[in-house]
Amino acid sequence: MAVNREDIEKSSFFYSFLKPYVDFVTTTYFRTKIHNKKNIPKDEIIIYTPNHQNALMDALALLTKVDSEPVFLARADIFKKPAIAKILTFLRILPIYRIRDGKDSLGNNEAIFRKTIDVLKNKNGLVILPEGNHAGIRRLRTLKKGVSRIVFEAEESNDFKLDIKIVPVGLDWSHYSNFRSRLFINFGEPISVSEYYEEYKKHPARGMNLLRERVASELKKYMIHIENEEYYDMFDSIRYLFLPQMTEKMGVENKQPHQFYAQKNIIKNLNEFVESNPEETKELADKTSKYSELLKKLNFRHWVMQKAPFSVFGTLLKTLFALLFLPIYLIGGIINYLPYKIPVWLTKNVKDPQFVSSVRNVIAIILFPLYYIILIIAGSFIAEPWWLKLSALALLPFAGLFAFIYYIEVKKLCSRMRFTFKTWFKNKDLQDLKDNYNYICTKMDTITK
Repeated sequence: MAVNREDIEKSSFFYSFLKPYVDFVTTTYFRTKIHNKKNIPKDEIIIYTPNHQNALMDALALLTKVDSEPVFLARADIFKKPAIAKILTFLRILPIYRIRDGKDSLGNNEAIFRKTIDVLKNKNGLVILPEGNHAGIRRLRTLKKGVSRIVFEAEESNDFKLDIKIVPVGLDWSHYSNFRSRLFINFGEPISVSEYYEEYKKHPARGMNLLRERVASELKKYMIHIENEEYYDMFDSIRYLFLPQMTEKMGVENKQPHQFYAQKNIIKNLNEFVESNPEETKELADKTSKYSELLKKLNFRHWVMQKAPFSVFGTLLKTLFALLFLPIYLIGGIINYLPYKIPVWLTKNVKDPQFVSSVRNVIAIILFPLYYIILIIAGSFIAEPWWLKLSALALLPFAGLFAFIYYIEVKKLCSRMRFTFKTWFKNKDLQDLKDNYNYICTKMDTITK
């Protein structure tokens, strides 16, 4: 590998060459929107502190939207295999050792902390996932001490002249592993560590704790944070269910970043409602739980209820378009079937669901170019002209993406049809679903401001 741990902060031609491709694959996997990139300070020493819900994808997602080549800190146990360790080092990831890695291994952190000072001085940007490990819940968990320790050790060893800025980064995944799910990256206002110099000099432990509390407080502003554990599922469901109505009440478009702030508003109002209305909260939770069960039973998504009822003419028109584009779908789908399905097959036995998209993304980065190279070689034996063959092969990735989008749209079309048919035949489950949905929306209309 072109990058090693000793000079990990230095620019690498091979890394710079590959980064645009990796960024492209990652942002193709997840439809990514960013907000407040202007908050990233120019020509400053920066530490990024994103929330950690989706394993390696949290790091890759942030990498796609920063202009520098930042270095990441990750737990040491993923470096156990030498081959994996080389790949992670090439990706500019350094290990942090914990007590569970063995007491003797903790001494290795001193060398890592010294190396982070080189990274910071080089102004690459250092990325620390302050929760320490990932969890698939939309809540900020207790931050570890690592951020504060690294910051103040770096400042102390440089006579408090670095003036490090900490940029909290909120990551919000609509789904942690589904291809073409949505990701919203929200850069927070930078925190100047210099504000805590004096407190740290007088009371180091207190200074570190105050900084850690500040990072946590700021980070919660830029991510979806559901504090309530008892009614977590209710909060998580309603923030999607009531989103179109909330954006309308706020007088904004139903798209990012307005959707993010609308969801924050829903959660805020629900928190206030839960605190003062325990009995009504229980009823709302029961209705939401029943709604979610019926939604799953009928194999519908929130958008079906939000957009229903559906025009028969519109459904027929969409069916016509689906039939017209069917040949393109079949060509793109058949030719691209293997590179799309192999990552899915290889991750069926991944025990940690938060690692699924990370593994699939890495496999796709390697697999897709190899697959298309094989097709190009095979295509070279097909009749001339050669430029026509290469043009056709160049379009294959786009045909594959079209086939996937077509497949999703046809699934949505089928949902429209099933909803319409069940409405005509007065399906009891659907009627119950509508009743629960209407109850929740009516209640939320009175709860929200």
